[in-house]
Amino acid sequence: MRVAAAIEGWSGVPAHEARRIVERAWREAAPGIDVVTVLLGDGGPRSADSVAGPLRTLERVTVADTYEGLMLAPAGGALRWDPTSLGSALRAIAVDDAEPKRVIVPLGDEPPAGDAIDLWGTSLEEMRAAARGLDITALVSADRPLLGFHGMSAAVREGREGDRALAIAAQAQEERWRLRAAEADEIVAARELLASPRRLSDQPRTGAAGGLAYCLAALGARLEAGSHSLARWAGLPEAVQHADVVIAVVDTLSHAALDHGAAAPVGGLAAARGVPAVVVTGDSHVGKRDLMAAGIHGTHQGDSGPEGLADAVSRAARTWTPAR
Repeated sequence: MRVAAAIEGWSGVPAHEARRIVERAWREAAPGIDVVTVLLGDGGPRSADSVAGPLRTLERVTVADTYEGLMLAPAGGALRWDPTSLGSALRAIAVDDAEPKRVIVPLGDEPPAGDAIDLWGTSLEEMRAAARGLDITALVSADRPLLGFHGMSAAVREGREGDRALAIAAQAQEERWRLRAAEADEIVAARELLASPRRLSDQPRTGAAGGLAYCLAALGARLEAGSHSLARWAGLPEAVQHADVVIAVVDTLSHAALDHGAAAPVGGLAAARGVPAVVVTGDSHVGKRDLMAAGIHGTHQGDSGPEGLADAVSRAARTWTPAR
């Protein structure tokens, strides 16, 4: 019997340590089980922490050399992107002929530490020219467009529509980005001759990460669903191919995480093979109906830290791979 486990993260436990804990706890609870684990990262700015490969610092950005290309992360363990530093790093990579030109920028949906438009420096057109040689992929965990009824500003008010101060702030944010996007949309359309009649600011995912996704897309970046791309690159589809149970290990399971975290590819890949998909989490905010809709058959919760993770994994192992 084989178990495939996608390790996204666990509170108080580094990613590579979480992987060792999952493998050890499962085998101790259910001897003889073949456990195959992959590290996914959460799709956010620190996703490169789960990548095994040489690391270096460039323009206050950490660069990890991976099989898929250069995966970037904020330097110094920072949890949010500094748009100015990110823009400088992209320029530096573009002018270095020794570097591979594919660049992966994990954004998740974390607002940057600063104004997203600072990514462009003094001019979008100058930045587009500087980054012309780069093949940029931005990983996001939100589907909203930049502007409009379902855009970035609308998401800020979700669940708090009665807050007048928040409504005024959201309206000001919408107007500010509308003015910025008016010029940028025209530049992108003129240079790329987009076949779609829709503006770039109306496209899905451009409103992720406080507009930083839009700013990267204006440079020509592809916006991809982070969890699915990371799962594919990490080899999860191959690991699931012969698995009898598929597990996602995540710190928090929310509705957003169910759509855009490790649970999403786990549920989809398990359903394609007709095998159970299970989530081990430290905190769940999702009901059974939503779990079923996502293809998840059960959850096991545990406390933060190594012991909490080991206990939750042991209970999942005894439930889904009992001794025979």
